[in-house]
Amino acid sequence: MSNQKIDLTQLNPEQLNAVKQQFDQELQHFQQSLQALMVAKSKFVECINDIKTVSENAKDEQKILIPASPSLYISGKIHDNKKFMVDVGTGYYVEKSDVEAIAFYEKKITKLNQESIQIQDIIKEKSQSSMAIATQMRQIAMQQAMASKEGANKAVPAAAK
Repeated sequence: MSNQKIDLTQLNPEQLNAVKQQFDQELQHFQQSLQALMVAKSKFVECINDIKTVSENAKDEQKILIPASPSLYISGKIHDNKKFMVDVGTGYYVEKSDVEAIAFYEKKITKLNQESIQIQDIIKEKSQSSMAIATQMRQIAMQQAMASKEGANKAVPAAAK
């Protein structure tokens, strides 16, 4: 992200439009990124809830359905409800206790929250810049309309008024 300041009053309407389109594209990109972070965060929260549900149940040999594909499940039993295989990224899984697994996901959520705040700040800045550009474009359009109206009034002879 560039912190370069642009004097909007020095740009012509075509340049303003190009700059606004760029800001709007960047804004859309950051909004999509924020949405992806929120989806990831909700998945991690769901993992924590699942770990708590399984690990707090004192019943041995809990029955569970294991997804083999999106529409195929295999029945199974949980032998140790205090150990979990955690996806730590790029296809690697690590066995963790319930406490360690929850701490792992909480750390991920904290990181996502921090990144979300940063992206929200960027979105706010980009939105303000986009609105400033739109305001400048409206001002130029009004000035051009008034100038052309004044030009038309001067072209009409006084007797015709």
